[in-house]
Amino acid sequence: MTFDALLNDNRLGTFTVAAYGKHSVLNALAVIGVALLEDLNVDKVGRLLSTFGGVKRRFSERKVRGNIMIDDYAHHPTEIRATLEAVRSKYPDKKVVSVFQPHTYSRLETFIDEFADSLSGSDEVYLCNIFGSAREQSGSVSIQSLMDKIPSSRFISEHNISQLDRYKDCVLLFMGAGDIQKYQAWYERA
Repeated sequence: MTFDALLNDNRLGTFTVAAYGKHSVLNALAVIGVALLEDLNVDKVGRLLSTFGGVKRRFSERKVRGNIMIDDYAHHPTEIRATLEAVRSKYPDKKVVSVFQPHTYSRLETFIDEFADSLSGSDEVYLCNIFGSAREQSGSVSIQSLMDKIPSSRFISEHNISQLDRYKDCVLLFMGAGDIQKYQAWYERA
């Protein structure tokens, strides 16, 4: 994404980041702001920003079986919205199929409506079992609770990962902070 940065109506320059989504531009602006505060060379910062490839599990993408598979750590409704916005920005004409694994029962219970709302930005939604944590292995909410809030969603597991075989030339977006990557591996092996 390419954008112009201004400070007090003074143009700092045109910057490019090798990422998509409004949140990526905001992150780059934060870097530029810190660089200015530290009296660093803004042109050099711009060159470095343009080559920064991002971090692991943040919009990590590759081609798999005719689809674009994206792995993202998004595990909160705000992050899901930002990730979906970035996908739509980069691939505006592709169907977006989200495979989401909630991380912790308490987070899902607290934000269940927000999760349902944020995932509605997908064309289709698959939901995995909840990934607990060392402090929390169960709770009063289940994956069915979220499925009830997203009527068109489907449950996915190792035993029915082949549901994803019907997609061609789509974006398969795997999101979560747990072990969602095993679902990607199952899909690749299926």
